Amino acid sequence: MFAKSSWLLRPVTIFVFSLLALGTSLYLYITSYLRVNDAFAMFVRKHNLDARQLLDSHTWVTILVLSILVGSIILGFSLVFIYYQKLIQLYRMQQNFISGFTHELKTPIASIRLFLDTFSRHDLPREDALKYIEFMRKDTDRLASNVDQILNLAKIEEKKYEPNFTTVEANQYLNEIVAKNNNAEIGRLIQFESQCESVKIQIDPPLFEMMMMNLINNAFVYNHGDNKKLEIHLQKKHSQVLISFTDNGVGLEQNEIKKIFRKFYQVGKTSKGSGLGLYLVTVVAKLHKGTIEATSPGLGAGSTFQLILPMNVEA
Repeated sequence: MFAKSSWLLRPVTIFVFSLLALGTSLYLYITSYLRVNDAFAMFVRKHNLDARQLLDSHTWVTILVLSILVGSIILGFSLVFIYYQKLIQLYRMQQNFISGFTHELKTPIASIRLFLDTFSRHDLPREDALKYIEFMRKDTDRLASNVDQILNLAKIEEKKYEPNFTTVEANQYLNEIVAKNNNAEIGRLIQFESQCESVKIQIDPPLFEMMMMNLINNAFVYNHGDNKKLEIHLQKKHSQVLISFTDNGVGLEQNEIKKIFRKFYQVGKTSKGSGLGLYLVTVVAKLHKGTIEATSPGLGAGSTFQLILPMNVEA
């Protein structure tokens, strides 16, 4: 009984029934109006009244005006319904964000707590202590990165972030990024290839590194294989610099490609991450007068993200 009543109270059901009721009312009203009008016309003819007083044109003008009004009501209902559905969708996406971001925060916190308990209960050799301290440092860096992403994104959206652009050599910069994140022992194999000897770009270092880290992490998070690999290619095309990130991960369906850059959107409704990574990439790329594009042959065939930036142009 409860399931049946809940089905009847769904927004879609109420919306459909409202439209049916409104349409039926309009049909009955127009039918009744025409029937009365016909009866009135017969009455005029029967009593030899002035036919010019028979308001044929007025009748159809009234029906037209009524139809426009009802159409406006239906349009209003539709807009309210669409807005309501978007609010529900936004609420669900925010809930997914809260769940995912909480997970991103709890994991390093739990790890740090474990190491601290180990330090408090055991007298560790210097070598082991330094190893655990390094693990804790990485966890704190992960926490700081997550918090910085949220804060910087909020500043950019509110147009309160003041970028500090500097010119860097793209080959050298990308080599440093790859060296920092390349670790085959933990399944993060990154290969960098450049098709140009020297090319300079203008970047805001903190934001640009954050964008690069999101693209790199995205390639490995959405890869369930044993041999995870990411290839980064740098090339120059006219007055633009193209940086491509090609992985051998889960791939994307064609209808997902445009959605993945939306705020809070997560492929497959997964709880991994905050749903802000690729949206942040889009925002930061735009701040650098660039764009980000995604392509994929399909599910299981990997993906390619191409970052397009201006060369030697004031950002």
